[in-house]
Amino acid sequence: MDIETLIIKTKKEVFSNSVGVYGTNVSGEGYDFLELKEYDFESDAKKIDWLISAKMQKPYVRINQEEKRRNIVAVFLLSGSLFFGSKRLKIETLLEAFAILGFSSIKSGDIFRSGYILQNSIKLSLPYKNIFNVEEELYNIDSLKLVGIKPAFNSINELFYAIKEKSFVIFLGDFLYDIDLTLFSQKHEILAVVARDSIEKGIKTGDEAELVDNENLKNINYMLNSKNLKKYGKNIEKELQKNYIKFRENAIGFIEVFDNDNIFIKLQHYFLGR
Repeated sequence: MDIETLIIKTKKEVFSNSVGVYGTNVSGEGYDFLELKEYDFESDAKKIDWLISAKMQKPYVRINQEEKRRNIVAVFLLSGSLFFGSKRLKIETLLEAFAILGFSSIKSGDIFRSGYILQNSIKLSLPYKNIFNVEEELYNIDSLKLVGIKPAFNSINELFYAIKEKSFVIFLGDFLYDIDLTLFSQKHEILAVVARDSIEKGIKTGDEAELVDNENLKNINYMLNSKNLKKYGKNIEKELQKNYIKFRENAIGFIEVFDNDNIFIKLQHYFLGR
């Protein structure tokens, strides 16, 4: 699926759905005062401003900036391993997830930023003004050359210090390497969106295929029989579980998105189930 087709598809999913991916906005604990609102049955009584309420002779609650708009940052963890797929490339799966998250954030009125880590360099955007910023970033990421790029995320702590405000940080990658998000989890809410390929579930795609190690650029002929597929799947699960264990220990959410998933529905179920 090319980027133009992906944009049309994801915009239709997001903007024609009344609920959206995120559902209702999650209240925060920000301190930047935004407005006063007359108390109603949905309001939090703990946030009643008693001084103003006394003057107005009716209860009012304070609405803070972070309660009104969430800070959302979507970060790609880029390497050559994402340039792999039996039906579609893993990077294409992540681009679709990013488009859905970005369009949904704009629709919800949230503050949305994006970025990526490529080897030891980072990029972090300014807050997006509209959906065209999401579209532009899709083209930018799609244009990056990932083949031959090994994962090297030594600058991940640099990204931590670049995100000043408390945020919901979404990392998009395949997580087939050790990555420590402990520092992020101490300040931010974290979600890892893990790109998977259906071949990793042991689904046979043919008798033989030539696979390419997209980090070392080595070609190997590999028989994709049931035995080898099962072994391959176990090795992938073993690597992923190393990170999943750390995620659970640090209350980091994660969701796997496969190449044949309905990604919009899968993300929607995740957020509405929180």
